[in-house]
Amino acid sequence: MKKMFRYVLLVFVFLMLVACGKPDSQKAFEKNFKQTIADVSKKMKDGNEVSKMLAGILEKGSYKVNKVNEEKNMAELDVTIKSADFVKYMTEYLVALKPLFDSNMGEEAFQKKSLEYFENLTKKELDYTETDVIVHMEKVDGEWKVINTEDVLTAIFGGLTDAAADFN
Repeated sequence: MKKMFRYVLLVFVFLMLVACGKPDSQKAFEKNFKQTIADVSKKMKDGNEVSKMLAGILEKGSYKVNKVNEEKNMAELDVTIKSADFVKYMTEYLVALKPLFDSNMGEEAFQKKSLEYFENLTKKELDYTETDVIVHMEKVDGEWKVINTEDVLTAIFGGLTDAAADFN
């Protein structure tokens, strides 16, 4: 009787583990999110010192998948993306540079002030913003693809792309 109970318990535990696995669309999103951060960060690190510092800040972002609704070849993921408040920091940056713009101090002074600002930024405790995004995915040729990449990128950059669009 004890052996039978053990087997039943073992089968039950196995079924629970299988049932608790992540949906394929969620796995694909997580892989793509990490790859996107790595790719953007790599490109930024190939740039100047300021870009390298921004890449380090970008890498501190994270995400949380709250809910997944997957049906056949379509999926919706409710995701919260946490990123540095780039809108706040870029606004502060522009305010800090305003005196240089007004006095026509030149490229060298601009570079020095930029480097100084971002060095200080990387040393302090950053403010973060959380953005809820409904990620739409479609299964194409057996692979899950994000349809609304613009929304995800906007959240990764803390709303900076929306702020830039509003500025224009």
